Amino acid sequence: MPRIGSDVRRRRRRFLRLGVLPVVVLAWAAGPVLGAAADPDAIERGAVIYRGGTCPVCHHWEGQGNRRGPDLTDEEWLHGDGSLAAVRGAIETGFRHGAGRRFGGKYEMWPLGGMELDEGDLDALSAFVWSLHRRRRAADTRTREVVSRIAFASGADQDRSQPAWDTVLALRPQLMLMLGNSVLAGTDDMLELRLQYEKLAAKPGFDELRRQSRFLATWNDLDFGHEDAGAEFAMRAESKELFLDFWEAPPGSPRRRQQGIYASQRFGPPGRRLQVILLDTRYDRGPLWRVSPDEATNRAARGMGPYLPNDHQRARMLSEEQWRWLEEELHEPADLRLIVTSIPFVMEFTGWESWANMPLERQRLLALVRNTGANGVILLSGNTPWSDISRLDADFPYPLWDITTGSLNRRGDAIGPNRHRVGSAAREPNFGYMDIDWTQADPTIRIELRTVANRVLLRQTLQLSQLQPK
Repeated sequence: MPRIGSDVRRRRRRFLRLGVLPVVVLAWAAGPVLGAAADPDAIERGAVIYRGGTCPVCHHWEGQGNRRGPDLTDEEWLHGDGSLAAVRGAIETGFRHGAGRRFGGKYEMWPLGGMELDEGDLDALSAFVWSLHRRRRAADTRTREVVSRIAFASGADQDRSQPAWDTVLALRPQLMLMLGNSVLAGTDDMLELRLQYEKLAAKPGFDELRRQSRFLATWNDLDFGHEDAGAEFAMRAESKELFLDFWEAPPGSPRRRQQGIYASQRFGPPGRRLQVILLDTRYDRGPLWRVSPDEATNRAARGMGPYLPNDHQRARMLSEEQWRWLEEELHEPADLRLIVTSIPFVMEFTGWESWANMPLERQRLLALVRNTGANGVILLSGNTPWSDISRLDADFPYPLWDITTGSLNRRGDAIGPNRHRVGSAAREPNFGYMDIDWTQADPTIRIELRTVANRVLLRQTLQLSQLQPK
């Protein structure tokens, strides 16, 4: 960060020595920032300062607040009248004690948030924070942020060491996607589930990664409820609140109001726009059909699981509400779309949990993408004892790739069949990394599954032009 300009320091000291009220500071500050407030480049610069500094710790990445600090996008201004000058003054001077019923006067903020900012930085940051309120969700500024480095992982055993976080940190991902089973809890005791989340939070490297990268997460069975659980899980509403609290979903997030934790977010301007769609394959998923115990034993010897395809017309992976939402999201303009599903989609039937267990729902998703004309779709999935790269060519307007991660810190027991497999599969603990080169006329997407030692297990390189309907 640039250092605090000496002129800013001198002015602040002079006002304080003369005993001038903060409103004088605000009046002086209003002039330079007014131009910045209308300048998209200044707002974008302010967004970089905001997200690269201390602000998200208390106000979340998009300003919606969290347990540490207030919402910057709502209608309640705790300091000043909500004017641009008041916002700048609050950032510049900070405050010793908070206000408002939610925090009871117990929070504080250092001048400039404890950061080193010159006058231009302060103007830009003020303009960005002010724009959060005026645009509510800050859609204009959010979509201008170009994301090119993405990490993803699943199956993190909180009772084992997790050295992979240090390896991920070294790659400096802008976005960290959790594909499910962020903790392996498998319980209906919410106090126990909270304890398992606390174990994850205490892992070396994880907390540092949360400070440096934006996290987007969905869940799978063991951070949702019991093993392979779905809509029948009695504590699903309570589990949802714990999940959203841990991942710091803002109080006003749609995820707080809806049935399930599905969500979507877009990054980057047209031509470099990334859409991330997080599906919830747990909250409303219907029952699974199971083979006999003897057949399950025979299957296990072949690396297969105990389930049968449920082809009943009422078999359900997603709720009707989530299907309607997904259709709307696929109509949104984007150049590359990452659909995150906690269980494999393209992989052939293996008897383990996958979309192949509900073939009609699987066909529905393929038809939805086809009928909406959605381009640039890549699937990211988890929840297998092995990692795999799968490709589907039939029933889709372009090759559909599914990148399946294994466990972050546990070695898989076996590798099951997969006629859609590209190359080999791997059992070593791993995480995924994606690098998008948006500078090329035809952007290159390099996808890798890597070990804790940063060795590449599996790799696939795609051109964006290969992900367009024909």
